[in-house]
Amino acid sequence: MKVVFAGTPEFSAFHLKLLLNSEHKICQVITRPDRKSGRGNKIKGSEVKALAVENNISLLQPSSFRANKDAISILEEESPDIILVVAFGLILPKEVLRIPRLGCINVHASLLPRWRGAAPIERCILGGDKKSGITFMKMEEGLDTGPVLRKVSCIVADRETSASLEAKLKEISKVELLKFLQDLSLGLIEEEDQDNDLATYANKITTEEGEINWTEYGAKKIDRKIRALSPKYGSYTFLGKTRMKLLQAEANQTQDYIKPGVLKITKANELYVGCKDSCLKISSIQPAGKKPMSGSEFISGYRMKLLKIKKFSRLLLEN
Repeated sequence: MKVVFAGTPEFSAFHLKLLLNSEHKICQVITRPDRKSGRGNKIKGSEVKALAVENNISLLQPSSFRANKDAISILEEESPDIILVVAFGLILPKEVLRIPRLGCINVHASLLPRWRGAAPIERCILGGDKKSGITFMKMEEGLDTGPVLRKVSCIVADRETSASLEAKLKEISKVELLKFLQDLSLGLIEEEDQDNDLATYANKITTEEGEINWTEYGAKKIDRKIRALSPKYGSYTFLGKTRMKLLQAEANQTQDYIKPGVLKITKANELYVGCKDSCLKISSIQPAGKKPMSGSEFISGYRMKLLKIKKFSRLLLEN
């Protein structure tokens, strides 16, 4: 088939590689505009752009389609069989949706109608879901509201992180994507409308959302947040004026009660922090400007500060 591919992050680039290693012809790639990234705020293109450039594929980078009619004209001239969308980040207007012969197909990282929107993997773990998967969906003007063409599920493990769940979903696509496209081209796919009453929404993750509220939330919920936001976003707290990113932790019910935010160093050189209902054992932490370290390494390097301050605080203003 003649395919236009639209996507932006590494998850999208993985799917583009699958297409590049297939018999399908990629006639155009669409990705988000370059943006500032990293400490130096250097302009950086997406992983999808890098792959398109490497393979000499024509590239479009519209900030929006409504403000870029030329991009729509280019797609009309290509006359693709499908536009395959994977974590693109822009809504496709009806002028684009009607271009491909077989429609615009979204490869979505959840079992729709659960977790429509921008951050389905993170919201799945934050929500404590036991199951996730990939949904192949025919796009329409609503946000992930179109008919489902195929769903493939996987189990969400008890200690799942966003990174490990994304790896599982990639493995699903590795097996299913090309098979699905073949069935679509042969007319073997049946559409199934979504039940809108069952829909939930995966809103974008904000920086503020990563901050840990030790008083308001229990250990299991904070543990889910740390796993859901690692490694892309990161959950954080403060020790004095130093911002701390928490990378790995686990709820613990056996320790004696510790007040929310208060730190405890055990004889075994383990670090615990109190939550609303119980406590967390900190396994991996990253102070601002430093490399990640284990809980015991953190105790060794920050012992005097830990003994002086004795707690993690929610806001810099509290310290």
